[in-house]
Amino acid sequence: MRLIAALAALCLALAATGCWDRKEPDDMVFAVALGFDIDDDGDYVAIAQFANPAAAKGGVPPSSQPAGSAPFWTDCAKGRTPFDALANLSPALSREMTVSNIEVLLISERLARRGIAPIMDLVARDNELRLTVSAAVVNGDLKSLLESQFPEDPIPALSIQRMLNPIHFIDPSAMSPGLLQSIADMLRPGQDLLLPVLRLNAGAGSESGAEHGPDSASDSPSDSKSGVGSTSPGHAVTHIGSAAFHRDRMIGWLDGHESRGANFARSRSQHAPVSVRSPAGGLVSIHVAHVVSTVSSRYMDGDVSILIKAKVEGHVQGQTGLEEGQAGVNFADSESLRDLRSCLAQCVREDIEHALAKSREYRSDFIGLGNAVYRRLPRAWRAGVGDRWYELLPDVEVDIEVESTLTSPGLLRESLHY
Repeated sequence: MRLIAALAALCLALAATGCWDRKEPDDMVFAVALGFDIDDDGDYVAIAQFANPAAAKGGVPPSSQPAGSAPFWTDCAKGRTPFDALANLSPALSREMTVSNIEVLLISERLARRGIAPIMDLVARDNELRLTVSAAVVNGDLKSLLESQFPEDPIPALSIQRMLNPIHFIDPSAMSPGLLQSIADMLRPGQDLLLPVLRLNAGAGSESGAEHGPDSASDSPSDSKSGVGSTSPGHAVTHIGSAAFHRDRMIGWLDGHESRGANFARSRSQHAPVSVRSPAGGLVSIHVAHVVSTVSSRYMDGDVSILIKAKVEGHVQGQTGLEEGQAGVNFADSESLRDLRSCLAQCVREDIEHALAKSREYRSDFIGLGNAVYRRLPRAWRAGVGDRWYELLPDVEVDIEVESTLTSPGLLRESLHY
């Protein structure tokens, strides 16, 4: 009997050890967004948005919530390092903070221009933070952007995440590569980072005029030329293009068309609206649904040459702008479709060329041409091409080939496959 009792006590003791590190949800506070800035003294500022699940229900905007029942709140803290700033958020909270539910990571433009390596090093080592989190640069006041209101979600972080998620949006300039891809881009030889840029609309947020912070540069892309989505009064935040990095520092902007071209060249744009002028007259709207691109390289007589091949699949969405006497595209005519495919291919090629021009200007290889040389020509890379790559980038020979396919939904699908 004593032996049986001892065994039973041992089993109970072993079973109890399985829950020693259990955390009750009621004892925790969940951060849904995390941002980093830097102040005038050079200290890091961590800004976190926390969800209040009890109040965030039914999609009711904060302005319609009863007093004292806001669906979210934001808090900030400073520190000598990013980790210090993040750790200093905890003393102000009555419960333990967790970052396992974070949806977006936001970095101010001022900090991005100084260097984001300390931020990426911190998030890469955090075993709670998911590496699928979307990342973006903020042009303007980061805290005001996080406190802005969205009509479709009571918690701003959720709406911002949808803006950056390639599944939910139809604007390729806003696509975030995610933390894992961003860290990989920073680690790969001959590859630089490209992150979407968000801006607080005029009159939105808690501070008027916050959409242009002190770090806003004169080369910031304007909404009128960026080619991105419209900024309707109901939306507090818009995406205005992308931030190009050299190593870990932001060095310039790409507008919407240039961002779209960069994502076309990197196979990272799967949902893009394109309007092309048809030889038959008017504009044809095409939804680019799928892009597969490859970057190859050659090394001959001491010179490097690059070939970018892109295969594009588009769905015809309609045509407009026909003038009197113009019949428009006959989608049952194979010759008309070939002409339209050529127009689509030319549009994609021009976008890639614009992105390449910015890459040469900034000496920022966000397309990854150097990485193609590193992978395909390792001997040439080690022989000196790698050390001189950013000197070679502005003059390296690059050819672009685009092959396009057009399909259309509904009754015309069968006749539009070629």
